[in-house]
Amino acid sequence: MPYLFTDTSLDLSCLPDATALFKLAAHEQVQSRIVYSKDQRRYQAIYDDPDAWPQVLNHKPTLLVSDIEKWAPDALRLMDWFGFVKHWRFDDLMMSYAPEGASVGAHTDHYDVFLVQVQGTRQWSYDTQPLAHANMVEDSELAVIDQYQPQLSHELKAGDVLYLPPEIPHHGVSTSADCITCSIGLRAPSNAELLSNIIELATTYMPDDLRFKDAVQSPVTDASIGAHEVNYLRHQLQQLSQLDDPDLARLFGQSITAYRLFDELPDTDQPGIEKSANNIWYKKSPFAVFTYYQHDQDKATLFVNGEAFETNLGLAQKLCDQTTVSRKHLNQVSPDSMNELRLIHVLLDEGALLQFNSEPK
Repeated sequence: MPYLFTDTSLDLSCLPDATALFKLAAHEQVQSRIVYSKDQRRYQAIYDDPDAWPQVLNHKPTLLVSDIEKWAPDALRLMDWFGFVKHWRFDDLMMSYAPEGASVGAHTDHYDVFLVQVQGTRQWSYDTQPLAHANMVEDSELAVIDQYQPQLSHELKAGDVLYLPPEIPHHGVSTSADCITCSIGLRAPSNAELLSNIIELATTYMPDDLRFKDAVQSPVTDASIGAHEVNYLRHQLQQLSQLDDPDLARLFGQSITAYRLFDELPDTDQPGIEKSANNIWYKKSPFAVFTYYQHDQDKATLFVNGEAFETNLGLAQKLCDQTTVSRKHLNQVSPDSMNELRLIHVLLDEGALLQFNSEPK
């Protein structure tokens, strides 16, 4: 069910303003789009060209910038208010700027979303259940629900938050000249994506000499697929489903932390590691996804960006549950300092961790 939070204590000062959004959108690696409509019915988009804004200003445009937290890491402070969401489920912060009357049309999303009003006001209209049948506007470049008749409507002011589950139709219209909204999207791969990735991962552990074998007992001319072939496939799928919990957790952890990663991470100059320096601090890269699975009383598998590392439970928890952690804190929870150091080396080399000589802000 949708839920409206009002008068929250959100720290919105960590988020970019309109000027900063346009600057971010101009960055070569940042994904952005300008959505506009000449008739407020059919919508189209201009991708990765914020300089086109003046050309469509008469058509009530909206600038949307994706992955804000990756390019403006201070924005991650907003997530302190959403501690009830597992860290690995967080996908990205998308922010939009719109003049009065601007909209991107009525639509649905395939994932959970929290809509945070940062500045100005926006009128949100939405339903409590997915639509049984939805006609889409023809000749619209973007998917927009035709003649949408919402059940509920609220005007969000700065600090208000609207939660919408997947597939709930909604329509937001700016009601001020300085409307900025932040959308917090949660990681939700489709079943097809998840199963496809997991099967691909599972097959990497299978030996090449396990192959399909025929069951022909006598010469036949029938070219059909029969019971033997169907049962063979069923057996392979059953073998996968009967893996034990740690093996299934490994497949899930590698798959979910590799979902929607950037192909290339920006270069970061990091100082060398000093083996005895307890004042060294580490911070998770905003481009990295961390999670872990506890498979023993004090042992865990740590998953980072699709890779799996065997380590102790305390270290895995510290790295996953906190944004920043000091070398001293890690030493306190790790009985094997050399193993911990090797793991930190790997995560630093891969850009999943960033190193600082003092506690990062």
